[in-house]
Amino acid sequence: MITDYDLPVWFWDSETTDEDRHVWMTQERCRRQAMRQRTAYRRRMEKLAERATRRQQARAEMVNLEEYR
Repeated sequence: MITDYDLPVWFWDSETTDEDRHVWMTQERCRRQAMRQRTAYRRRMEKLAERATRRQQARAEMVNLEEYR
């Protein structure tokens, strides 16, 4: 099955029920719709991504510490 979903590893396991797949797909569709619209969820996810980027850039090995001494 070809989709543009990033399916979790457990999705096609034999012990995964159709109900589990249905719940996951419903939640994923809701998440995608929230990201397409200007919702609080989208703003929160964008801020988390920005914060992660800033933290990565601020790591000691990424910043020249000589400028701060």
